[in-house]
Amino acid sequence: MAAPGPVRPDDALAHNHLLVGTLAAYLQRQDLDADLLRRYLQSPDPDRYITREAVEHLDGLTDAEPEEAAEAVWTAIGRRIARDGG
Repeated sequence: MAAPGPVRPDDALAHNHLLVGTLAAYLQRQDLDADLLRRYLQSPDPDRYITREAVEHLDGLTDAEPEEAAEAVWTAIGRRIARDGG
């Protein structure tokens, strides 16, 4: 199964994939054991969920410096959510 393209706000499945990927990326950054992450996601390949968009969203939520020079859309959305409290 190929990774989904850019997430549209009205696409529930893609939005769910973004949320799971954001959480998985956070747990991975917290050095959660790889076997625990696979068990939590019920997938042998957690990287299928940890997409570029999920990492950008996490960067915004945690106020991290984005890996790319220009701030991505999902980073800005994550920052707005963190700033406005939901």
